[in-house]
Amino acid sequence: MKYILLVFVKNNNRPVYIFINYWIMGNKGNLTKQKIIEATADALEENGFLATGLNEIISLADVPKGSLYFHFPGGKDELASLALEHSGKEFAKMFEHILLNSKSPTEATIKIFQNLENRVVASNFKKGCPIVISALESFNSESVVQHVCKEIYNSWIQGFIEFFVSYGYSRKSAKELSTSLFSLWEGALLLAKLQKSIVPLRTVSKIAINLLSSYPKT
Repeated sequence: MKYILLVFVKNNNRPVYIFINYWIMGNKGNLTKQKIIEATADALEENGFLATGLNEIISLADVPKGSLYFHFPGGKDELASLALEHSGKEFAKMFEHILLNSKSPTEATIKIFQNLENRVVASNFKKGCPIVISALESFNSESVVQHVCKEIYNSWIQGFIEFFVSYGYSRKSAKELSTSLFSLWEGALLLAKLQKSIVPLRTVSKIAINLLSSYPKT
């Protein structure tokens, strides 16, 4: 449904009727908001929460400063939490696509490491896990950013737990495996970025596959 705003303006004592389509205005506003969120997500992934300033975000998103404060009255914390949630959902989609299109946990693990390697290399070793820097910066606080990061990690791991359970693993083993795999590739991503090398990811990928092949299902 389209909502129309009728504005009456006097021009030389003659009425002028201006019609503004609210749907178009609202849609444009949503696009601007999403543009800011995505620009913030990129900045947080590369620089973290502390090193990302609002002026940098405004520049990256190419929007007026007023748009940022209009859409995010809660300031940097609100914007960062929404950007991290966006990154978390995008990564979850990647995980979900791989898990649904893999014929075994081993195949899924190989595909995930390949995907992570491709992502790191394509970004010239600037991208890895989209939330890890912000998570590390906020781990010792009770901030909204810390809470969001914790929830994202929990949701990712829970998805893998359900995946392993569907392949006959007990919930205990599924949780242990999921936590172990996330720990392995988070560490490998960090080393790959620091060393600007894919070797850590490929090395840890082999360890992850060996872990899967030997881990008891019960």
